[in-house]
Amino acid sequence: MDYAEAVAKAPPGWRHFSVHDVARLPSAIRIHELARVPSGEPDDSVVRALFWTLVYHLEPEKWDELTRYEPIHPELIDALPDRVAMAIDVGAGSGRLTQHLVQRSRRTLAVEPAAGLRAMLKRRLPDVEAVAGWAENLPVGDGSSDLTAASGAFGPDPIVLAEMRRVTRPGGVIALINPEQPEWFEASGWSRLTVPPLPLPDHPRWLDEFFGPLDPPRELLMQTVDG
Repeated sequence: MDYAEAVAKAPPGWRHFSVHDVARLPSAIRIHELARVPSGEPDDSVVRALFWTLVYHLEPEKWDELTRYEPIHPELIDALPDRVAMAIDVGAGSGRLTQHLVQRSRRTLAVEPAAGLRAMLKRRLPDVEAVAGWAENLPVGDGSSDLTAASGAFGPDPIVLAEMRRVTRPGGVIALINPEQPEWFEASGWSRLTVPPLPLPDHPRWLDEFFGPLDPPRELLMQTVDG
């Protein structure tokens, strides 16, 4: 999402952070994220816009706890290609989607810029190759992947989508779970699967207070890469 939308949609937990926490981000992350912040913005707006970045990099255990109670709907997993040679999870986090890709591919690569989340993923999924990288510049060769997937990470960003196409072989599939603006993808020819919500599991109250109401992923957009 763009800067203004990120400010407007910041969950209640943004107040947990301050502009001093922005300064605590790893330098490469801070520079990357502040590049999208207009000059002269008030501190509160900057913190709101960078809420998810602050969680991922400074308090990754909070994100990990959220994903425990927001599992991907099993019908979406069942709809993904199976028995592929290579799958890539872009923006893998602590492995919410990766754990399913492992069951569907002979080799799985997880790309995640947050060191804390990568460490969690590696502890749980030691056979997965977890690497640092940005979606805009994936550290993967052309046509490497049979299934290139992401969960809840991206919208119709032309640079990110071009990178995902670049690393996917002709005939391979790009799969986005709960992307931003799913209507855009559907109008652009992507197949869309929307499933009914499952009952929410019992969960700690602080998750709603920090992240807002739980909303487990239940949308899948897929596109086959042309030869």
